[in-house]
Amino acid sequence: MIKQIPGKIYLSEGRGLTQTRQFRRYSTFNFGAYFHADKMPFDRLYVCNEETIAPGQHTKFEVEQASHVIIIPITGDVQYKYECGNSYQVQVEQIQLFTLPANSTFQVANPYPGETINLLQLWIKADEPVEQSSSQLFSFEFESLVNQLQEIIPGINQDEYSINLPFLLNLGCFSGRKDSTYSLQRRNTVFFAFVIEGAFELEGRLLHAGDAVALWNVTEVELEALSAQALILAIEIQP
Repeated sequence: MIKQIPGKIYLSEGRGLTQTRQFRRYSTFNFGAYFHADKMPFDRLYVCNEETIAPGQHTKFEVEQASHVIIIPITGDVQYKYECGNSYQVQVEQIQLFTLPANSTFQVANPYPGETINLLQLWIKADEPVEQSSSQLFSFEFESLVNQLQEIIPGINQDEYSINLPFLLNLGCFSGRKDSTYSLQRRNTVFFAFVIEGAFELEGRLLHAGDAVALWNVTEVELEALSAQALILAIEIQP
């Protein structure tokens, strides 16, 4: 008998939708005015938003608890501005990580006057206290993602002299019917995946673009792409 790994699927069509003339937001978890009893945070991960921002527009955010904020441009560059006035431009094939104290504010903007941009935004609860903000930029090439999960943000497996984060983040871009096995790097960690493009089968669960899955009590995760150019994000989180 095949053992079923415990987990939970978050379907794309079940996400919360917030839309204004400035932006459109799909929220996997409860966020802002959107609330559903079935969309509580998964361990430390409490925000997973897909954002589309109109040309020349911006949207503001307040982070109530100390958090690691991850900005992943999908189409177009993203402009990020922190409350102190510091501004950052994050390009495609880059991931920006900000570690922010509680009650921080920032804005995300579209620098293009005639094109929309699309990005993925994740917030992961940090260990208290965070006394001041910090940022780190991680670059990659799509060629390095082909048919494998490539570690982009290292974290929980690093030594005392390296970056120390309660998570690590991977991306992979797969051709149809290509598969991969991800081995979790620490005991008692949990696993979360979000499908950016295409379709996957992940531990017997069918996932399409915008779907996500959370798994626990797991040491290995098997996935197979069911479409060409299937793009997936995977995070291992230390409780």
